[in-house]
Amino acid sequence: MKKAVKSLDKKEKKKYIAETALQLISEKGLSNLTMESVAVSCNLSKGSLYNYFKNKDALIIAAFGALLEKIQHFFEDKNSDSNDNCVEKSAEIYSNLYSEILNTFHSNELLRLFEILINSTHDNKMMEILTQTFKDYYGNILNKFEKIFNSKTKAFMLQAMFDGLVIYRSVGVEFSDKEVQENFKKLILCFTE
Repeated sequence: MKKAVKSLDKKEKKKYIAETALQLISEKGLSNLTMESVAVSCNLSKGSLYNYFKNKDALIIAAFGALLEKIQHFFEDKNSDSNDNCVEKSAEIYSNLYSEILNTFHSNELLRLFEILINSTHDNKMMEILTQTFKDYYGNILNKFEKIFNSKTKAFMLQAMFDGLVIYRSVGVEFSDKEVQENFKKLILCFTE
């Protein structure tokens, strides 16, 4: 699985490291992620990681960005599979997309992720990266929802509902993923009427 990291340019290396960190978070959990484990997985020295990320929190934000990019690609791939512009197919794609987001980070680690994201607001450079990450993610998702609903307000409402689910899960509220998927799909279909 290890790439020839030395052959990548700086931007590609940074992305590769972030994707590796995301994989490690998925496998071992956010609280078990160390710079050492990422370095070993990337076939780099621990010190080399600091050429790309100033600290572990910066790396976690980059991993979060890699997650959002992965989810965006997931959506685009699923959307390109469908040649028709069927609202029901789009609703299913989006409900699956949000289920994937909810299940990537374990519920007990979402609070830690939020803490890292919120603490990043105190560092101008990290805030700039975080702002761009969210802008790109929400911009792409909201534009797609807006096309389905013909309404920016409905797109924001649906996104806000999902964000609420993420927050509830982060404080330990349990709910059925299957039920969330089914109801999310119903909401999307309802919003398109």
